[in-house]
Amino acid sequence: MRHALLLAFFALTACARAQTAPAADSTLTRYQPGFPFREGLYFTFAAFRDNAPTVPKDRLTTDQGQRITDLRTTNGKVFYPDSTGERKRLDLDRLWGFCDNGVVYVRAGNGFSRIGLMGSISHLTFDATYRDWGGYGMYGSTTYTVEEQRFLDMDSGAFLPVTAGGIYPVIARDAVLKEAFDALPKKERNKQGTAFLFMRRYNDRHPLYFPR
Repeated sequence: MRHALLLAFFALTACARAQTAPAADSTLTRYQPGFPFREGLYFTFAAFRDNAPTVPKDRLTTDQGQRITDLRTTNGKVFYPDSTGERKRLDLDRLWGFCDNGVVYVRAGNGFSRIGLMGSISHLTFDATYRDWGGYGMYGSTTYTVEEQRFLDMDSGAFLPVTAGGIYPVIARDAVLKEAFDALPKKERNKQGTAFLFMRRYNDRHPLYFPR
């Protein structure tokens, strides 16, 4: 009886995993470290997920017309030729992100931050600066910078708080994980470590795929 139950469990697990994989004739490839992302600028999250930069890196130049070799050191001065061949300056603050030397960076906080952990639920940290008027009123304000972190849902593109409430809408798509999460005591669910644990479990059960 015990053997039969184990077989049933593994069969259900395999089925759940199979539902997340692309069809056999798909052009998608499962993400692994070192995945060959195409380099360039992403105007949108969709461009990133399609592995299709809106402007490829080899079309980008400096204000002096030289090819850009490192997007992180451009000081915001990036140009590209439009459909007529005229050079236009890009507003980097309006980008979703970019890929440079095989690493993906997204717009967050004070600038662009590397996706530290890539998966169907990804994770990144970044610096964010805030202005606090507090009790200073007309005499001015103070600014302070803090390190923050977010989950990135690779299905919707949403940045989510690293909390139980932040990750729950994603893991709720998986009935097995939702049941396991709901079964935890409230105090345990609200621990940050639990959010990371279920991030890893979700990523194990739902691999991330990109076009090559």
